[in-house]
Amino acid sequence: MRILMPALRRKFCFAIFVLIVAGCAWGQTKTGPTQDKSRPYLKLTTPQHVLPDAQPWEGDEFPHTLSVLELKRGGFRYWGWYGLNEGRGIGLVRSNDLVHWTKYERNPLWTNARWPSVLAKANPKRKDLLYFAITRNYDTPSSHIVLATSTDGIHLTEEKVLVPGVPEQRNQNPNLFRDPRSGRFYLTFYRGNDHDHFEIVSKTAITIEDLDRAPEKVLLKSDSTIAAPTLLYLKDARDAKGQKKGVYYLATEIYPHRYTDDPEGEWQVEVFAADTPDGDFQPVAGNPIMRGQRACLFQNIFNHRFYGYDCHLETADKWVLEEVEAPLVAK
Repeated sequence: MRILMPALRRKFCFAIFVLIVAGCAWGQTKTGPTQDKSRPYLKLTTPQHVLPDAQPWEGDEFPHTLSVLELKRGGFRYWGWYGLNEGRGIGLVRSNDLVHWTKYERNPLWTNARWPSVLAKANPKRKDLLYFAITRNYDTPSSHIVLATSTDGIHLTEEKVLVPGVPEQRNQNPNLFRDPRSGRFYLTFYRGNDHDHFEIVSKTAITIEDLDRAPEKVLLKSDSTIAAPTLLYLKDARDAKGQKKGVYYLATEIYPHRYTDDPEGEWQVEVFAADTPDGDFQPVAGNPIMRGQRACLFQNIFNHRFYGYDCHLETADKWVLEEVEAPLVAK
């Protein structure tokens, strides 16, 4: 026994050592950096400039956003409504290929208006009716969001205030969205003081006319710039594990180091993903999705392909509108 005990002790100690090492390795596998659960986004093409020719009414302002519908009216397949960067008004453009656009010769449709977001077929009793969410009194403490309607896409009627003004805050950047799964309507918008308080807010209702009475839910909150929300649903999107399931993408604009002298500060597009239109949105893999003074990404699907429209600050006082595309497969 005196001869065997040291050998047994050595074997026992070795077994304990193996268990400890295995336990550490298991813990590292569960919590290590390789366990990235963020979801992917689409692989966008290089942006190209659209709407290059200005109309006299635009003056020293520039097309900043573009909301597009497939209407097949007046010899054009696609109709788009654009807003100028400082809120002078909104105009109509039309196209047959989503890249080359013709501006309506009688623009503007509205003045003191910005950031139109448009939905069609939102009223089963009036299928010809278009609904618009539009910012009024842009960049003032009384900025608010209104609901408008139109049967021809040209003559708009203001119906009601969707989001009233809030003292010392701005209510801007409305995005109308109808959930293809539930059929519910969502209004997502930016509220903040444009300095150190920024919120992405959501309202939802069964009908688009009831959005004004719907309660508010804050989706994202930050002390640095985040605004310009737009929603997109991809039913076949895959998560980081490769599983195919529907994903809601929330595109926003951000500006890191906006109120500092940091040379890294610039406009960028950051995208978030969730399982519902007003869910727990988390950053996608690869953020920022767009950089280089780019913002305001409007997300669309036409002909089984992604089409986006963003704005690009080319110089200190000049914005241009751009188009990007992508196959409907998350990268």
